[in-house]
Amino acid sequence: MGRIVIVAASALLAACGSQGDGKDAAQATDAVPAAASSATVAQATPVPKLDACPARAPVQEGLRERSEPIAVPPALGEVMRSNLDNFALTTLDGATVCVDASWMEAIRNPALSPDGRFAAFDWDGYEAFGHVIVDRAARGQAIDTGVPPVASPSGKLLAAADLGEAAFGALNAFAVWRIEPAGVRQVAKQEDVPSAYDWRIEKWAGETCVELSSVPWESFSAETSGPREPFRASEGTGWRLEPGRCPTA
Repeated sequence: MGRIVIVAASALLAACGSQGDGKDAAQATDAVPAAASSATVAQATPVPKLDACPARAPVQEGLRERSEPIAVPPALGEVMRSNLDNFALTTLDGATVCVDASWMEAIRNPALSPDGRFAAFDWDGYEAFGHVIVDRAARGQAIDTGVPPVASPSGKLLAAADLGEAAFGALNAFAVWRIEPAGVRQVAKQEDVPSAYDWRIEKWAGETCVELSSVPWESFSAETSGPREPFRASEGTGWRLEPGRCPTA
């Protein structure tokens, strides 16, 4: 599997290099984008300002069990603060970027890229889950890729397949993003995918095509999951999913 470019050689973000439910802590070394330039490294770590985060709508009774803020994990302790409804992370320029934590019950696999530009974690909530990546460059940006994305060989593109009948994932789509000098830009998102289950990204075939696989529902049984069928998404077709593998050079 590819690795997220946030973490240069070791890809800290614990989920970006694998697909599935992303709940295995052993995958925690595969998930932070890896390739921010040294120019983005902060000289000092400003304190994030929780009072800069917006008030969140009240959570419906019974949909959140916790009554205290989610504890900030040591891996993000220098750049993140929390209250009942928000995570506040400081940007490299000293501003604050906020993440809505009101529906979250817990976070897992926290990671900070070696250059400090990216932070990431998995989260779980009531019949919901996701994978948040925070870009601390410029004004700051938070995106939810649903599951840890897989990076292209250059680390400049990320792809995630968060697809399931229950639609509990935060993305619930196949999507591709491009890591830019300041920000992460979504270049494609497809929600209407062929009917199948257990979608996963297999690998990137260069920078312009990503290979996936899934199991058709008609092949499912209680005894076996059935054979996997190949799919691809390429830049030339607008990253739309279609049957088959990426062309070979």
